[in-house]
This record gives sequence, structure tokens and C-alpha cells, in this order.
Amino acid sequence: MAKRWNNMYKTWIMDEFLSHVEVQMLESRISNLTPSYWRKEGDNRPYARIYYVKSGAGFIRPYGREYPLRPGRLYLVPPRGDFAYGCTSNLQIWWMHFAATLFGCIDLFDYLPHHVERKPDNVAVLEKRMLRLLEMARSQHAADQIEGTGILLQLVAPFFNDPPPTIQRELQEGRRRLLPVLKHIDENLGRVISVPGLARVACYEKSHFSTLFTRLFGVPPMRYVNRKRIERVQLILARSDAKLEGLAREFGFSDAFHLSKTFKRETGLSPREFRKSKRESVP
Repeated sequence: MAKRWNNMYKTWIMDEFLSHVEVQMLESRISNLTPSYWRKEGDNRPYARIYYVKSGAGFIRPYGREYPLRPGRLYLVPPRGDFAYGCTSNLQIWWMHFAATLFGCIDLFDYLPHHVERKPDNVAVLEKRMLRLLEMARSQHAADQIEGTGILLQLVAPFFNDPPPTIQRELQEGRRRLLPVLKHIDENLGRVISVPGLARVACYEKSHFSTLFTRLFGVPPMRYVNRKRIERVQLILARSDAKLEGLAREFGFSDAFHLSKTFKRETGLSPREFRKSKRESVP
């Protein structure tokens, strides 16, 4: 019975991926890292990461749980999570940053349970696939980018392979019911957003909506809104030299100082520090 349920769940997972997932590849490299260079606490970048450890040793600590980095292993790092990392010897990592959403507005990692580490069945096949993915990520051709997205999904999908407990299924269904609210937030980050307004979109009374939203997403509604605004700013800063004054106006902050203060609180980095980390292509 358990095996039958597991197979049914895997089929459901793939259906969810194929029907609703949107993946955006952001950056990829092969990096040779030293203990003095690659070490940080409180990294809250808004995108997910795939790490393949070719050689060396280190650790990652997403959401407070530490995993040793071991050669021949693949790691899936969720966005945010007060992420910490470091290496204890010289380390070679093949890596990619990517954003993944379901239904256009739900972070994939807010919706589906996942593992962080897995040992591939065939390392040679994995390395061939990873090298192809790194090649496709640098290409500007549509066909190559589509192929790269397919490879990325093949790498990510096996991390989502356990049947969710009842409470997880309830969370998934609750978050699905609030899709209109999430879409409203996503489409109006530059406008005034209020809890009463979001409650009206959800057709709930204000206090009930706020309690429900906090239970389903782990943060109050306006903290979620500000987090989404900062994540959007992070993605722009990672790809351009946009001025903070213009970004503040675009995303509903009173001025550049207000944006910088919120950015620091949400990410642990100032906008300048964040830009520096992107220029250095930190895994």
C-alpha cells in the first residue's frame, strides 16, 4: 500500500511540475573555493540553489539544520532560510541559482516538501547532465534555454519524493485557496497594499484572514508583502545597475533610505553588499 501511494504521489508531483511550475535560471558556474573565502552566516538571497560537490569538504545550514558537503552529492538549497555555509578544505562546487514558482506566484519551496541532499544513482550521468546545464545556462538561444529548463527540472524533481503528511496536504490546500491573494500581491507590489484590502480579495474578515495567512505562510501578510518587494529588488540589483531611488518609487517605499533599511532587515545585507556578492559570483 505504501509503495502504491508513493508511486501515486510521484506521479502527482510530476503533474504539478509539468502543469504549474515556472523556472528561471539566473546564474551558473564552477567555483574553486577556499575556507578563507567561502564562509557566511545569514545569507537570505531570494533564489534557490543547486550544488554539486566535485571535491573537497564543507557544510551548508539552511533553516538551522546543518548538512556536510561531500563529493559526489547533490544539494538543493531553498531560498532565504537564514542560510549559512562554509568549506573546511578547498572545495570545488558546480552550482546554479534559479527561481521556481507554482501558479506564477507561489514559491515552489513554500508549497512542496523537499529533501536537501541526495546521492545520485549514477555520478557519471549526473556530471554529464550538470555540464550540459551549465553550458545551456550561458546560451541566449531559446532552444538551449528550454533544454536547460528541462535538465534543471530533472535534477530538482527527485528531491520532492516523499508523501506529505496530512498537515502538509492541508497547508498545500490552504495556500491554494489563497492564490487570488498571492496573485494580487504579485501584481501590485508597486501600489499600496493593506491587510483589509487583501482580506477583501480573499473574502474573509480581516482578523481571520490575518491569522489564517500567518499560519499558512509563517509570516504576517504585510511581512510577506515586504519580503516579496525586497526579493523583486534583489533580482533587479543582481542583473542591473538600477538606482535605489527609482526602485524605491517602483516598489512602494518612501525613499532609498527606507528601501535600504528594509533590504538589510530582510536579507542581512545592504544593497551595496548584495551587489558586491553578485559581482564576485558567490555560489
